[in-house]
Amino acid sequence: MDSRIKELFERYQSGDASIEERRLVEDWFAAFDSQQQKDFSKEHSAELFVQMDRKIGSMLESHPARNRMSARWLQVAAVFLIGAGLVFYKTFSRAPKVPAGYTLISVPKGVKKQLSLPDGSTVYLNSGSTLRISPGFGVTNRRISLTGEGFFIVKHNQTNPFTIQSGRLIITDIGTSFNVKAYAEESLVKVAVESGEVNVKEENAGKEAPIFPKSIIRNQQLIYSKDSRRAILNDTQTIEVSAWRKNQLRFDNASFGEIATTLERWYGVTVNVHGHTDNRRYTVSFNNEPVSNVLKVLGKLSGMSYQVINKSIQINLKPNKSMK
Repeated sequence: MDSRIKELFERYQSGDASIEERRLVEDWFAAFDSQQQKDFSKEHSAELFVQMDRKIGSMLESHPARNRMSARWLQVAAVFLIGAGLVFYKTFSRAPKVPAGYTLISVPKGVKKQLSLPDGSTVYLNSGSTLRISPGFGVTNRRISLTGEGFFIVKHNQTNPFTIQSGRLIITDIGTSFNVKAYAEESLVKVAVESGEVNVKEENAGKEAPIFPKSIIRNQQLIYSKDSRRAILNDTQTIEVSAWRKNQLRFDNASFGEIATTLERWYGVTVNVHGHTDNRRYTVSFNNEPVSNVLKVLGKLSGMSYQVINKSIQINLKPNKSMK
């Protein structure tokens, strides 16, 4: 394997990859997962390659100075990812007792997925999320990594604990069901417990380890700041935090920027917000509504206008209009 290809995967798995590099990897696996019913023929693989090649070209044009990889290298990586995607997908779908390598599950924007793990645990993945399952999961270990949002119903095993790594954090089950929200582009990681207990700590924190509660219990939520490395614990209704599993879209004191990001994940669209967003906050929920209905409600609450062209949405905010 080309050393630069190995470097890309090592950066991705360690969490050191750039946003562009993460998207390159995750978009490929999302393409495989979203088209799992198709036969991955040479023609189909070529079609996926052409789509990614266009994205690579666009990325190079947008970030010529920051990009650390040449166009030729990115094309080689894309070809490799086609083969790797097939290996990872087939490995997971067959669910062997001891996988040969990491299993990567990516959920594209606009899609949610439920998984049954080999140890009997259940995972719900929200849109735009990625789960990496360690080799030997359910036999020699129960370690996974999460980028995005997932709800976990864990089959407890005291001798073989269930652990989730998300960036710096290590989340350990103590017999429970809980929600983890840890998108790479967001500065906060949130862990909310629905039942049982969860332990959270920082990996290799050393002497300057942040202070975490001994455990998080039912209807408590830990909020960890990636920037300050501080954690706070508060009360919450976890059933509301994880309402996304039932296609309930909830905004809790959310800014327009946060709303735009969520809409992009939820509906698989592009959202551009124009106008001042300071001090604008929403608390509102929707029950399995199409994006058109959500925009209408947001428009009535805020006075904003919007345009929808295919899968692109432009929101125009009116100044000096506060919301609660």
